[in-house]
Amino acid sequence: MFIEKAIIFKERKCFSYNIVNKPMHYAEINPATNEVLRVIVCDSQTWCEQNLGGKWARTYYSTAGKNYAGQGYIYYPEKENFSAPQPYPSWTLDDNLHWQPPTPYPADTTGPYAWDEATQTWTSIETPINP
Repeated sequence: MFIEKAIIFKERKCFSYNIVNKPMHYAEINPATNEVLRVIVCDSQTWCEQNLGGKWARTYYSTAGKNYAGQGYIYYPEKENFSAPQPYPSWTLDDNLHWQPPTPYPADTTGPYAWDEATQTWTSIETPINP
């Protein structure tokens, strides 16, 4: 049996508890914006709400079809999933909550490339040669 001790600090109080079996990750959500405030390891959403207050949602680490949350990510309750912050104003969110550029990343192998928002194109990046 997997048991790990976790410690959470809130308002100068320390909460300590045992996590039995597989640890789960929960994201605290700003209810006005659905922005992720923090992510913790905990044994249940109920524990988070009762001991820390606020709105919480489970986030999945290494689960197909789910994006692991991070601070600043956005929660989509209808999909029970998260997206990273929008990298550029021109990029759009796909059905899997991944940001897509208006022009796909070049398929050739001469890269690397960086997105240029002003021209809406991928530009080649020169990489320094190590002496």
